[in-house]
Amino acid sequence: MDEQGLQTAIAVIQEKIHNIFEIVQGIKKDLEKKYITRQEFDPVKKIVYGLVGAILLGVTGTILAMVLQR
Repeated sequence: MDEQGLQTAIAVIQEKIHNIFEIVQGIKKDLEKKYITRQEFDPVKKIVYGLVGAILLGVTGTILAMVLQR
């Protein structure tokens, strides 16, 4: 490959790398806007798990009480 061909190939590669960099920057901005971090979600997860656990305990207790009455 001659000198001109190498310079053209390098210019094309640089342009593609620049385009990839811009795409990654856009993805980072979208992630920051649309999604929450794990630390922000952890309290919500604990509350939901606690409520689901309480409901399941109540249902299980009711079923067990009905079975033991008979």
